[in-house]
Amino acid sequence: MRNEPRTEHVPKVMTPTPNSTGTDKSKIRPAAYLLPVLALMLGPMLGSLLAGCGSEATDPGANVSDVPTSTTPTPAEDPKVAAAIADLAKRQGVKTDEITVVSNDKVTWRDGSLGCPEPGKMYTMVLTDGVRVVLEAAGKTYEYHGGESGPVAFCENPQQPVPGKASSDAPQ
Repeated sequence: MRNEPRTEHVPKVMTPTPNSTGTDKSKIRPAAYLLPVLALMLGPMLGSLLAGCGSEATDPGANVSDVPTSTTPTPAEDPKVAAAIADLAKRQGVKTDEITVVSNDKVTWRDGSLGCPEPGKMYTMVLTDGVRVVLEAAGKTYEYHGGESGPVAFCENPQQPVPGKASSDAPQ
């Protein structure tokens, strides 16, 4: 084969012609097609990045009491915490009002043991989203672990969740 231009054998009828507006469609650059697609893809990201800009907290004239605050759910509002408190009260023989919630976090466990492996058992080796409830009674802390759904269970020898994988919107 020879190195010849490919358009040598193309009939003249197939060459681009000006459209009704007088512009040549063959001269539209591919970037013109990508711009709307990129805007759709990047729009939500930019919106979330700019969401905090200009909030009341940065406005020097804003009243601090007008800024929304996050609230910690009471045990009655979080059934997993309520179940953990009831279980610990029964285990330790203390009243529920003598138990304080140290933390209630959404975490990612290293495997299906949910951070509480039992000797001799095998678990799925996959990162698993779940929760960790830490309670305190009589100066000692106790951990309850669970999956995203389902109950929490007392963990006698707790392991740490995957670092940096905790959800930022977890109730504290």
